[in-house]
Amino acid sequence: MISERTKVFRKITELFFLSLFLYFINWFFPENPGYFQSSLNPYYLIAALISAYYGRNYGYLSLGFSLVFILIPIITEFVITTYWKTLWDLANFQIPVILILIYLLGMIHHSFVSQIKNQRLYMKKVSLDKNKLQKELSSVSSVNRELEERVLRQQDSVTALYTQVKAMHSQNLSKTLGVLISTVQKFSWAEKASIWEYEKESKQLVMVANVGWDSDDVLNTIESVDSSINGWVFRNDRIFSVRMLLEYENLSVMDNERNILTFPINLSNSIWGVLNIEAMPFPKYNLYTEKLLAILIDLAGTAIERAVDYEALIEYNEVNPDTNLPSVSQLFTFIENEIKKSSENQSVFSVIILELTEFDDLIKLYGDKRIYKLLLLMLDKLHSLSGSMVDFFHYKEKNQIAMYYPNIDYDGASLFCLESLGVINSYNWTINDNKVLLDVILGYSSVGSEDINAEDLLNLAENLIEMQKV
Repeated sequence: MISERTKVFRKITELFFLSLFLYFINWFFPENPGYFQSSLNPYYLIAALISAYYGRNYGYLSLGFSLVFILIPIITEFVITTYWKTLWDLANFQIPVILILIYLLGMIHHSFVSQIKNQRLYMKKVSLDKNKLQKELSSVSSVNRELEERVLRQQDSVTALYTQVKAMHSQNLSKTLGVLISTVQKFSWAEKASIWEYEKESKQLVMVANVGWDSDDVLNTIESVDSSINGWVFRNDRIFSVRMLLEYENLSVMDNERNILTFPINLSNSIWGVLNIEAMPFPKYNLYTEKLLAILIDLAGTAIERAVDYEALIEYNEVNPDTNLPSVSQLFTFIENEIKKSSENQSVFSVIILELTEFDDLIKLYGDKRIYKLLLLMLDKLHSLSGSMVDFFHYKEKNQIAMYYPNIDYDGASLFCLESLGVINSYNWTINDNKVLLDVILGYSSVGSEDINAEDLLNLAENLIEMQKV
């Protein structure tokens, strides 16, 4: 871009050399000094045109250059004073006229320039307003699409949310967290998200599940509880939103540009960790998404607590190598803990014992591995029937499986047993294309308002099984 100073210098130079050129031409007509005897004076014409094109100041400047050159004598034999007097006699009337003409043409030029400038400013304003409206229209369209999608998928979303929450109920903590973070991604369109667990030994937050992370993100898997936004959420049991950075200076200090929405994950008696969304589309960042995720995480708390308790139970104990299920001793410990929780929270649960009759005969026919594989398939169907709510344990005999079913009373356990028998009896059980008849007996008992210990609770379920054998 040429600077304004350069443009002015170029115009002045042009005017100077243009007047100089006319002066040299005048040497070929010495009898007409300054062209004052001509009907159309080139000096005046150029000054008038310059005034109309560049403005009156440049017109006066052009006339000034011309007058300077006119004062230089063309006829050397003239005395300078005589030469100047001759010029004055010729031009004393013409110069005031050309000055007025230059002024008038300059005013016309100024008027046109002002109009053009105003038009440019107006067009610039129109252009800026148009761009602003286009951006607003784009934002509104984006929001409208989000609202339309939200309305269209609302019914499906409720169904999908219900299905995902049910899928979180697993004895495997990694699976539970995996379902949770995939559900968060589905409902928030998060491009990056992670789950962090508080590690009591190191007093730090450790990343235990993520989605959308790349190699650079994996370098940041541990965060301080005291100097990170994830830690602030954990310590204060509060939801963080990126808009809070404008309100709280202490959060701005801790910000590492990796937190958009962060939620505490609460178990029944403590805060377990946090869920953090690190990247998401801007239209999805709204109060609706925030509330939906808060509900989802509240619902996930029970599933996470269950998986944490289950893994803590079997962490230092052996599991059956064929079924990967915990033993009866672990069942007793687990039930005792649940009875304590039930007493504190006034909640209920049931224990169901499944006994597979003719188990030894089936093993002789088909072998341990095939029968245990068939047994696991049966348990998988019962797990689906319960809505992923039951936990399985080995019981006292090899052909017995104990099931822990939370939040269900005696009547509910009875109904579940009837439905289970229906599922088992209606399924076509086969081994190597050979039909296998599975005969099962179910006994159950429930924890209610009366105090009971684990042994008595399990004995009640055993008694029902024994009564069916008579």
